[in-house]
Amino acid sequence: PIAIPINGGWRYNYGNMFYVQLVTQYLVTTEFDDDTVQAIMDEALKYEGWRYVYGGASPTTSFDCSGLTQWTYGKAGINLPRTAQQQYDVTQHIPLSEAQAGDLVFFHSTYNAGSYITHVGIYLGNNRMFHAGDPIGYADLTSPYWQQHLVGAGRIKQ
Repeated sequence: PIAIPINGGWRYNYGNMFYVQLVTQYLVTTEFDDDTVQAIMDEALKYEGWRYVYGGASPTTSFDCSGLTQWTYGKAGINLPRTAQQQYDVTQHIPLSEAQAGDLVFFHSTYNAGSYITHVGIYLGNNRMFHAGDPIGYADLTSPYWQQHLVGAGRIKQ
């Protein structure tokens, strides 16, 4: 049986009865108040689960981190330069505590690139980002790895 009677009620006979709560705590909304941010994320989510490709900057090649941000923001009418360092250089630097959905988040020393900024992602709010990891998808910015490499957020200058 799926459920068994206990104390006048019913209880699942197998599995974790808190499964939905456990999973939903990691979900991030895909609806944003701002139309531009929504356009960026609508495009970005098309590539969720795709593999990371160093130097990739389009759906024909897949993406690296800055290729994904350049492509998705470009589809929303925002031109960004190609590399994570160049994208950092053209943003207004802000602490993560002031970041809003659609800002970029920047990281250092994620690999030996010869530049200070080596990774970029799209900030979603609630200490979450969407980025070209392997695979492309969501990440929790409170994890020790991202905290160790975090530089801060950047707001695109309009």
